[in-house]
Amino acid sequence: MKALEVQPDKGISLSAPVIIELIEAVHEKEASFRFQANGYSMTPAIRDGDIITVSPLNEIMPRRGDVLAFRHPDRPLMLVHRVLHTMARKFFVKGDNCPEADGWIPAENILGLITRVERQGKIAFWPDRHHVWARFYFRLYTLWPPVRRIMVRGYHFLKNNRRLLG
Repeated sequence: MKALEVQPDKGISLSAPVIIELIEAVHEKEASFRFQANGYSMTPAIRDGDIITVSPLNEIMPRRGDVLAFRHPDRPLMLVHRVLHTMARKFFVKGDNCPEADGWIPAENILGLITRVERQGKIAFWPDRHHVWARFYFRLYTLWPPVRRIMVRGYHFLKNNRRLLG
């Protein structure tokens, strides 16, 4: 695979090593890095074509429910998947739409925390990890996927019908 490939209809496609280097360089400046997601491993939370923001961890330790960008320890890949378990400085991660987990990822392989998802020019549902409802959401998120879909539909219903409810 080429490091840089220009596609007339989609812009510039970068290889995983190049994106990893860019994210690390941007994070050295204490800034967040935005790019277009490619793939379906995090559907429905992150969809193919969504714009995602990877923020530096700084002093934040990822916890269950967080979505991380990380270097895969065995392959030259950069992945964006969810933390299911934590142990010391390792994180057990898996894509929401993947049949198998990526396994335990060491803290030194973590590139950053996903803090924002934009879909079709609008901010997609992405709970603030410090809000009480977000903590409840993240505790239940790892449940069976239909439960997750019901939770997200409920959120969208409440968000879109605020005026009707009160």
